[in-house]
Amino acid sequence: MYNVRWLLSLLVALLAACSAPGTAIAPSHAPVMESAGFNMRPITTVATALLEPLELSRLVVSPISVVRSDAGEQRTRQVLITADGGEVLRVESALDGSLRLIAKSDVTLEGGGLSESGAIARALRQLMRLGLEIPVGPPTVRTAAGRILVVWTRRVRGVPVPNDGTRVVLSGAGALVGLSIEESPLAAPPMHIAQGEGALRSAIALLPSGTAVDEPPVLAWVLPTNTAGEPTAERAPRRLAWCVNGVLFDGTAIEVQLDAGSLALLGWDGAP
Repeated sequence: MYNVRWLLSLLVALLAACSAPGTAIAPSHAPVMESAGFNMRPITTVATALLEPLELSRLVVSPISVVRSDAGEQRTRQVLITADGGEVLRVESALDGSLRLIAKSDVTLEGGGLSESGAIARALRQLMRLGLEIPVGPPTVRTAAGRILVVWTRRVRGVPVPNDGTRVVLSGAGALVGLSIEESPLAAPPMHIAQGEGALRSAIALLPSGTAVDEPPVLAWVLPTNTAGEPTAERAPRRLAWCVNGVLFDGTAIEVQLDAGSLALLGWDGAP
């Protein structure tokens, strides 16, 4: 009953925010949204850390909207725009208030010369400036379309969660272009983890005859799939699985995913 009242109160608050007109802001004005136990970092707090005061004073806060991410997570979206409607800054948060995405517009991508260690240092500086948690472990660094991507893969119990983690996007000169933080829901891991050798034997028994398996099984958090190889549902909890990769006789790659405890088939990726 408490959850129903909370959700109704949240819906009323969001509808009121969405129907409100855009609001001009100044650098010293940073409203806090707190309603029915729902806390959201105001976009002006983020903007104060990223934009110059004069630039910030000329922007307008658009009404809050509710969106859904590509992974199916429901989020609130806040946008700062110019007087003529051009987007300058976008911030998305999970419904519990956790920051999920920051995107800046019109960042000059030219420049360069940043070393890998320099890019990591710039990314860490941006995370600290925004008061965000510093990820554990070393990141990977790569370039794409004039941008530098510094990515920390999320690990739970030492096992990677594919597509989850913290990604900081910088310009070639090291300026922040945006960042994203993805955290999928996870099912409780099994009490007992089966041995990799047993997982390999179980996978080979399921694979078509003649499939070549040259790599040992690896643990990962995966989404169970249906018989068509598609995820069972958006935002379904990921499960800890042994993943066994092979190559069919025609050269097609295939991956079999087995429950890490029972070795029951969770799904596959590739041709059956």
